[in-house]
Amino acid sequence: MYKITITRMAKEGILTFSAPGKTINTKCYWNLTKKIPAGTYLKCSATTMARKKNSKGTAREAIFLPNVAGFSEIFIHMGKAPFEKWSDGCVVIEEDKLIEIYNAITPKNGHNVTVVING
Repeated sequence: MYKITITRMAKEGILTFSAPGKTINTKCYWNLTKKIPAGTYLKCSATTMARKKNSKGTAREAIFLPNVAGFSEIFIHMGKAPFEKWSDGCVVIEEDKLIEIYNAITPKNGHNVTVVING
């Protein structure tokens, strides 16, 4: 029902979120030396990060990717410039875009998002 496609280029990429009646495109970033392997990740979920905070001081909204080789917890989450410094392997986008994507996905923790990473 929900799909996120990430197309990586040398230092940044394009994240496209698609849902019935909604498409969001935004730049995305990651740690250039430690990144999620390219592939298709099923049963991802909109959730919050228990140990990280957003700009309002509450639990940081994120998209969780399960079963990523080499990682125990990996997310798409918000960050600020320089974006790659916010990543320990995760994909990072601007907070307002992340909130828009997070709010569009229901139910939360629904294992209802497919994430495809190219490049």
